[in-house]
Formats: sequence, structure tokens, C-alpha cells
Amino acid sequence: MTSLHQLTANRPITALRTIVRCPAQATALRQGPEAGAGVAWLAFLCPAHTEALPAWPTVAMHTDVGSMTCGTVLDYRPAEQLLQSHADLWLTPLTGVDPQAFGGIWSDVLDQADRVLSASLDERQTADDVDGPLQGIVTMLDMARRSAAEGDLTQAATALGYCETMALDL
Repeated sequence: MTSLHQLTANRPITALRTIVRCPAQATALRQGPEAGAGVAWLAFLCPAHTEALPAWPTVAMHTDVGSMTCGTVLDYRPAEQLLQSHADLWLTPLTGVDPQAFGGIWSDVLDQADRVLSASLDERQTADDVDGPLQGIVTMLDMARRSAAEGDLTQAATALGYCETMALDL
């Protein structure tokens, strides 16, 4: 079995993400593409989810012995790549906000996404249809937006990681 140390070249984890809500222990370790001295990300998956994530292209699979819960991703990419990953996987589909339209200025992207989701939340609350996950996403997206405006893209990506997990419940 290949060790995490071998796969990651002992680089620090930049994000811990949850991409599938599944209580099973992982039996497979799905390896993302190389990024510098090691892999971009590692996804821990159970047999039911091993092949079910086309948005996470795999370059290699390894056996895992239940070291993590299914759906856990250890991400080693820099903050801007993490932000782009969030945009590609859930933020743009949820809000319609395309980072390309803002020239890659993440504070502007997150500001517009926050406006879109806040307006959606206001509409639902007016209709007495309060959406718990959406409320949580709006709260954390505001934190991401403020962090990006202050130039802290790592903190913005961390907040978006929480949003990503809550978006699984939408």
C-alpha cells in the first residue's frame, strides 16, 4: 500500500473537504493529478462512490483500510486553485456566477455569489420556506467574501469548504 507521505511528498494539507455524505469507511483512495512535488488531492471513498465522481478526475487508485470516512478529500492545492475548484464543482452551478466574468478577482466573484444567494434566501424567507442549508451557505459565503476582500484567499477557500459540505443538503 502506498503511504500518504509518498503520495503527498509530505506537503501540508491546504483544505479538508467533504464531497459525499456517506457514513461508510473508505476502502479506496482516489488520487488526483500531480501538482508540484505531490498529488493535488486525495479522495477517500467507499465501494459505492469509488467511480461515481466524474468531476474529480483520477490518475490512480489505491487501497485504503478505512482510514477516513467516505467522501473526505485532503486537498494540497494553493488557495486560488481551491477557489476555482469550488467554483467549478458547486458555486457556479448554484449561483450562475462565473469567475471568468470577473477576471479571476475572487473578492468580486464571491461578492456577486453572496448577492445571488442572499436574494434567494430573502425570497424563500418571505414565502415562509426557510432553507437551513441555504442560510448556512449564505453565512459562510459572507465570511469567504470578506476574507477575499481582505486578500486572505486561504481563509476564503476554507469558508467555501464549509459551504460545499452544506450544499450537499440542497
